[in-house]
Amino acid sequence: MTVLTRSLRLKRNPLIRRSDRLEAGLLIGAVLLALVAIPFAAAAGSEAYAGKVRRATEETATRQEVTAVLVADAPPVRVRLDGVPLAEKVEAVARWTVPGGPVREGVVTVEAGSPGGGEVRIWLDAKGHAVEAPATVDDAKTFGVGVGTGLWLGWIALLATVFLVCRSALGRARAAAWEREWRRVSQDWTVA
Repeated sequence: MTVLTRSLRLKRNPLIRRSDRLEAGLLIGAVLLALVAIPFAAAAGSEAYAGKVRRATEETATRQEVTAVLVADAPPVRVRLDGVPLAEKVEAVARWTVPGGPVREGVVTVEAGSPGGGEVRIWLDAKGHAVEAPATVDDAKTFGVGVGTGLWLGWIALLATVFLVCRSALGRARAAAWEREWRRVSQDWTVA
């Protein structure tokens, strides 16, 4: 906060260089642009949320949960080097009956080590093919917040990068000005 406070008082101090005022203006501009971006990021997050909710609604309407039976054992559980088993999903062959239709067989995702003949719940699309579970409203919320936050943080990163590049250029210009002044002063001192 002291940087911003000092930046606002720059006009009163006659020792402040033009580059210092420019740097303070860049900082204030970056902060204002960051604040102005918040509603735009929120709107983008809301739009992403609404789109994901529409998708979840469509998927829920067109997908159906059924019970499938594993044809063979799923690949075994893998164990880490320290002996702890990994809780992971694997693919296995299963058989299921399409509601009002034929028996189908295909690859489904199950817990590692699931035994053959065991039942698993799967989702089917309108054609009876195994698909992922439909998206939920919680998925939509997470996605919307992620999009909004990601866009705002990306904007902040861009503003910070531009500010730091400009600050670095101003610092180099100040250092070059100091170098010129010291050369001039040193010439005056050596002549006298």
